Amino acid sequence: MRHFRESYPGLGYTATMATKSKRLTLLSDAEQFALYGLPDFDDGQQLEYLSLSEAELALACSRPGLHARVYCVLQIGYFKAKHAFFHFAWSDVEDDCAFVLTRYFIGQAFEPHPITKHERFAQRVLIAERFGYRLWSADFLPQLVQQAAQIVRRDVTPGFIVAELIAYLNEHKIVRPGYTTLQDLISEALSAERLRLGGLLEEVLDDAATAALAQLLVRDDTLSELAALKQDAKDFGWRQMAQEREKRAKLEALYRIAKALLPKLAISQQNLLYYASLANFYTVYDLRRLKPEQTRLYLLLLRLAALPAAHRQSGRRPGLPHEAARLREPNQDADLA
Repeated sequence: MRHFRESYPGLGYTATMATKSKRLTLLSDAEQFALYGLPDFDDGQQLEYLSLSEAELALACSRPGLHARVYCVLQIGYFKAKHAFFHFAWSDVEDDCAFVLTRYFIGQAFEPHPITKHERFAQRVLIAERFGYRLWSADFLPQLVQQAAQIVRRDVTPGFIVAELIAYLNEHKIVRPGYTTLQDLISEALSAERLRLGGLLEEVLDDAATAALAQLLVRDDTLSELAALKQDAKDFGWRQMAQEREKRAKLEALYRIAKALLPKLAISQQNLLYYASLANFYTVYDLRRLKPEQTRLYLLLLRLAALPAAHRQSGRRPGLPHEAARLREPNQDADLA
């Protein structure tokens, strides 16, 4: 079986046709622990988060049995710290458990009985309600998908998408879903964005433009020529200016297409530069193996990203430097000045 490898630099994602189950890497281990790891309180944090109000302590004391009450106090403290719930064993929280027993249940005989699944869920419902939060459920998925679709147009970096989604969930007081749910949701959002951009390219590119883009991949040195578009001429000598005119003439049609396409793409400057950078990251060999619509997008945006920001924003087409004007023949390229 042949494996088609599809990777996304900076996104931490690699998939093959034979292994589609590999999930997107959204966060580093440290970042993932910060969101989903069981809190590890020091003495000061124990005082801050495990010191309960009367209402919070009353909630914990309403649970059946001392072990369930201690467990509930811990869940309240951990929720205040991270706005998330955790499934932990007594051996994982020995120091925090000792603090809770000493502070609230001194002199009572404690037996670390297992907490049932029903009791854990009942505590989560009560704690979330107490703090005005709603537990995550599939009912919230459509609105989070819609939010992700808007975010990826601003920045396709996974860490940015995660941060924005977490901020959205906190703002609306929704307990965040599990890490794998975010992985799948963001993967689908990125895939949907690629399909959206690919569809727009299909609408805009005619046969001539498609052929022109394909021609850029014929010679292995072509990509380095495209990368040179981001660099200014070394001087205003005749040879450098002649090369600038040659490049402009060769890519003028692609520039026109890219400029017309950009408003329809509805993407940020950040994403424009990111997609364009992929045309430099990949070799010509790699670009040939990507999906055609991806390659075309990267090459077109590389052409556009090579322009000064002022030209992209104003829509003004760049002219040659004043020193190069003398190189023009009469009336040649007058509309490009």
